[in-house]
Amino acid sequence: MKKISLILLMLTVFFTACEKDKENIVIKYLIQPNDLSNLSATTFVLDRDQAANAFQTFQWTDVDYGFEAVITYVVQCDKKTNNFKSPIDVVSVTHATTASISVGDMNKLMLAASMNPDEAIDLQFRVKATINTNVKPIYSDIVEAKVTPYATTFPPIYMCGGAVGGWNWNLYTYKDLRSTAPEVYETVARFLNNDIFRFFKQTDWGPTSWNFLYFTGTVSPLFELNTGDTDNNFKFVGTTGYYKITVNMKTKSVAMEAVDEPMMFMTGSGVGSGAWGWNPGEYVQMTWLSNGIFRATAGFINGGAFRFFAQTGWSTSYNYPYFNGGTVTSLLVNADDGDKNFKVVAATGDYVITVNIIDKIVTMETP
Repeated sequence: MKKISLILLMLTVFFTACEKDKENIVIKYLIQPNDLSNLSATTFVLDRDQAANAFQTFQWTDVDYGFEAVITYVVQCDKKTNNFKSPIDVVSVTHATTASISVGDMNKLMLAASMNPDEAIDLQFRVKATINTNVKPIYSDIVEAKVTPYATTFPPIYMCGGAVGGWNWNLYTYKDLRSTAPEVYETVARFLNNDIFRFFKQTDWGPTSWNFLYFTGTVSPLFELNTGDTDNNFKFVGTTGYYKITVNMKTKSVAMEAVDEPMMFMTGSGVGSGAWGWNPGEYVQMTWLSNGIFRATAGFINGGAFRFFAQTGWSTSYNYPYFNGGTVTSLLVNADDGDKNFKVVAATGDYVITVNIIDKIVTMETP
């Protein structure tokens, strides 16, 4: 009994000492917003060539909560017109009053927020301070800057004119040039000697087109300024034939090189006449429409198989799995044979088939 009484006495003394040592932490009733320093400039044009460089090192003062708190600071931004209705968290730190973000990461945030590339956006920046979910955040003052993001994806540009097929947009006489690198576009097309064309941003006459005079960099000698029209179009002065054309919008340059006519063939027991198979010479040649796009009208045999070939031999071919991620007509399925050919499940008969090797699309329809 004495032993138990001694233990109780020791515990009483211990807890009494702890109560005396405990400090009551009281948050300030009125917490003043902290100050965010002005940015290093008021106008920024982001550059993809400097993506790894720092866009900005943000600096601000501490928030005084009345005690030594563990504070998380988040730099936020939003369009000036939004009044921070949907703020973007730019960068976050704990127990620090400075933080940096790279040009590339800032660009990603702006594009993810549906801000248009190559358009100057009026942004507001602030710092959000938090210590606990039960305590309201404290926001700093606001600083402003105009920021222009850069594009990271590039839709095609187009050529239209008599030199490349005609001037009728509705008849799809234009040719598209796909992006192979930032601001670099390329395609293969048939160019007609002594005829004209120009480049367009859209498949229409307006609002944007680029004529010969726009390209102040290096332009292939196969082109001349067409002095006979007010649009200052390109005039092709080379030999009629197929060429790979490369357009660099950054350096305003145009390069050309002659290439062989693009070819595509279909070979197999599923195309041609019923007697056809996989023997040499038994193929259907497709018509080149545009870079990577070919079309043919041919007979197809239900239950037969075939695949696409870039030549009349066996070296380069495109089977059913090649088009994974694209779109293949329901009239064809994977044959699941050794070469994963196309199997014809359509009724035997004539069809118009179009294959797009670039976008991985195969369509079929009755003539």
